[in-house]
Amino acid sequence: MQKEDLSRPRRILAAWFPRWPTDHSKKQRPSLEEASAPIVIHEKAKSALRIRAMDVRAAKLGFYQGQALADARAIEPKLIAVDANAEEETQSFRRLAEALMRYSPVVSVQATGEIFIDITGCQRLFGGEEAILRDLRQRIARAGYSMRVAIADTPGAAWAIARFGNLEIAGGGAHRVAIASLPVEALRLPPDLSDRLRRLGLKNVGQLYNMPRSPLTARFTKVLLSRLGQALGTEAEPLVPIIPAPRYYSERKLAEPVSTIDAVKSILAPLANDLAEDLARDSAGARRFELALFRVDNAVTRMSIGASAPARDAKHIARLFENRLDDLKDDYDAGFGFELLRLSAFDVRPLGVRQRAAFDLQSDREAQDEALAELKDRLSNRLGATNVRRISFRDTHLPERAAHFTPVFNTAMQTDVGPVNRVRPVKLLPRPEEIEALAEVPDGPPIRFKWRRVAYAVARANGPERIADEWQGKEMAGLTRDYYRVETAEGRRYWLFREGLYGAETTNPRWFLHGFFA
Repeated sequence: MQKEDLSRPRRILAAWFPRWPTDHSKKQRPSLEEASAPIVIHEKAKSALRIRAMDVRAAKLGFYQGQALADARAIEPKLIAVDANAEEETQSFRRLAEALMRYSPVVSVQATGEIFIDITGCQRLFGGEEAILRDLRQRIARAGYSMRVAIADTPGAAWAIARFGNLEIAGGGAHRVAIASLPVEALRLPPDLSDRLRRLGLKNVGQLYNMPRSPLTARFTKVLLSRLGQALGTEAEPLVPIIPAPRYYSERKLAEPVSTIDAVKSILAPLANDLAEDLARDSAGARRFELALFRVDNAVTRMSIGASAPARDAKHIARLFENRLDDLKDDYDAGFGFELLRLSAFDVRPLGVRQRAAFDLQSDREAQDEALAELKDRLSNRLGATNVRRISFRDTHLPERAAHFTPVFNTAMQTDVGPVNRVRPVKLLPRPEEIEALAEVPDGPPIRFKWRRVAYAVARANGPERIADEWQGKEMAGLTRDYYRVETAEGRRYWLFREGLYGAETTNPRWFLHGFFA
C-alpha cells in the first residue's frame, strides 16, 4: 500500500447505521415491521441468550446490549426476539456498501454498520456535498434503514461527528473545532481507555489538544495519540476499499433510468471513448475492464472483460461489452432501471503510441499483432478465459516438457523460453515410443531401427545432442539422452534418442522415437 499524501485535501463521508441488525431483519421479514412490539436480536453468550441489537422501541424501554433475554421478556412480555445471523447481516451490508459506490469508487467498510466513502473530487458530479447527503438520505430512507451521516476532512473526524455530533458537514479545515466538544468516545477508543480518561476528568476531545504527548503515551499507550492524530489529520489513515479503486474510470449519471440492453449499449460508446482518452493521455492500456450498472433499487450489476494484451481502443472495448450483454439473455435484470453507469480500467500497463505510415513494414506487423490480440479477446470473452489457449515454453531441456498450453489471458507477462536455437521436429510425440535399433558401436548413431513393426534403414544421421534429465524436485535424476536426427533411404526424417550412457549409466541402453521432421 502506498503511503498516504497528507498534504492532499480529502473529504470523507462517514455513514453509521445504528439499527442495522433490526432494520435488516425487518427488511427480510416484513411481518416484523407490521408488528407493534419491540424487536431485539439475540445470541448465546456467557451461557445465556443475550441481546445483541435492538430497535428504537426496545431502546426506549431501557434494554441494553448484553442484557439477558429472560430479563427483557420479564419487562416486556410482548417482546419479539429474532435469532442473530451475523454472516447474513455482513453480506447484506457489503451489498449495500457496493451500491454506495455510486458516489465514489473508494468505499470502505470498517465494520458492519459503518462505512467510509472518500468523496474527494466527486462533489462536482452531484452538485456539491449537500446534494450528496440529500440523495444518500433519500435513498437510504426508501430502503428502510436508519442512518447518521457526516462529512469532514478525515475519517476519524467524520466518524466522530456522525456518531456524536449535531452537524453533518464540517467545512474544510473545520474538523478540529467540530470535534473539540465531543466526548472522548468519539475517538474510537476501547471502552476501558475511555473510562480511564473520564475518571481523570478528561471528558471531551478538545481537552486533549494541548496536553503533553509523552505523559499521555506513558499512561494511555499509543492508541490514544494514534486515534487523536487520525481524527485531526496529523496521522495518516488509509482507507481499504471493498473493491480495489481504479485509477482510470468514466461514468454517466442519467437523468432518467434506462432498462433495455440497447439503451445500455448506446451509453457504452461514449464511456469507452472517455476512458480511452484518459489512457491515451498517459500512454497506458489495461488488461481488464469492468462495467458497473447501478440500479435505482440500490442493486449493482457488474460485468468484466479481459484483454490478452494492454488495450485502449474504444471500439474494441465497447464491442466486447456488447457481446457480454448479448450473452446475458435471461440473466439480465434491470429492475426499475439503471441510473448510473461506470466503466473502469484495471491492471493498467504502459502502452506506447503506434505510428501508422504507408509502406511501413513495422507498422503493418504491429497492426497484425493488434488484430490478433483483438481476436483473442473476442474469443476468450465469448468462450471463457480458460478455453482459449496458446503454446508457451518452459525453461527446461526435456523436449516433452518444454511446451504447454496456457490461457491467452494469463495475467503474468508471457515470456517464452526454450531451446529456440536448436533444431526441433515439426511434430513431437506426446511421449517417446520405444523402438528396436542397431548401431555399429554402443555409443554411435543407429544404422537401422524398427518402429511399430516396420523396419527402416538409416541413410544419414546427425548427432548426438546430449540432454541430461532434470534433478530439481526429484530424489534422483533420470538417464542421459543422446538425440540423433536420422534420414531413411526413402527420405523420411526422424528424431531418435538413446537413453543411458553405455558403460557409465547402463549396460543395455534403450532407443526411443520422439518426433518427425518435415
